[in-house]
Amino acid sequence: MRKATRFFVLFAALVSAALVSLGFASAALAAYPDQAVTMIVNYSAGGGTDLAARALADAASKALGEAIGIANVTGGSGTVGIAELKNAKNDGYTIGVATLAPLTIVPWQIKVPYTPKDFEYICAFGQYGYGLAVRADSPYNTVEDLLTAAKKAGRMNYGATGYPQPFAMEALGKAAGVNFIYVTYADTAALITDILGGFIEVTLCDQASFTSYIKGGQMKLLASATDKRWEIAPDVPTLKELGYGVELLSYMGLCAPAGLDAGILEALRKAFAAASENATYKDILVKSNLVHTYLSGEDYKKLVYEKYDEYKELFSKVAK
Repeated sequence: MRKATRFFVLFAALVSAALVSLGFASAALAAYPDQAVTMIVNYSAGGGTDLAARALADAASKALGEAIGIANVTGGSGTVGIAELKNAKNDGYTIGVATLAPLTIVPWQIKVPYTPKDFEYICAFGQYGYGLAVRADSPYNTVEDLLTAAKKAGRMNYGATGYPQPFAMEALGKAAGVNFIYVTYADTAALITDILGGFIEVTLCDQASFTSYIKGGQMKLLASATDKRWEIAPDVPTLKELGYGVELLSYMGLCAPAGLDAGILEALRKAFAAASENATYKDILVKSNLVHTYLSGEDYKKLVYEKYDEYKELFSKVAK
């Protein structure tokens, strides 16, 4: 009888403690946020990603009721800021931009101190565009012109500053029966110089860096390599529309350290979902030559996990 009594006393104490604990948790959640939130941006101030993140943070701060400050933590092809985010306290007061490439591509090129499992996913809030482009006076006016010339020559060089572009060009080459040779460039400025100088015939370029040259008439776009046509060239089709099945998807995303309270995560997701429709934020995206898009936290998480495994397999073939 005494054992039973002790058991019920202990059980009651545990239940009471749990209820008190839940009460405190509910109170803490109800108060969130009660101070400013820091958003780590993994690229330099003034760039397209930074400007978009700042505009989005400003819009989201209105929904949260507290300011969101920006901390630019750069280096390692965007991985240093993401590593700092992983090590931050998981209390909802530090979140960060976690772009797709540093999460899924760079880990197979250099050693990084994180994996996709180290984060909670808030959303994806913008997309980097890619396209196949040549110099304005190039004899190639369509993708078919380019492929016909490459087949006749037996091969064709193309320029890019790194992955994932080579995977897309390899896929295009296989689909069209063309041998594309990758010429790597250390930076975009050098690639643009060689394209305009006629030293390299074609590039699979990023929209943010090359839009001004296409709008200015120094280069021409043959096809979009993403899932959307470029806004500045609505008559130019995507590679998928042309039947080649080639598509490059790269997003700006927002994450928090793993283990964040589910209620706080939901509050952040709602705030940034509303912010993604803010007119000022959308205008900044357009001016930065970025594509407006939005993926929920769960959808972005699914994409990151899928691409992480996909690039693992692709880079294993490169290593061979």
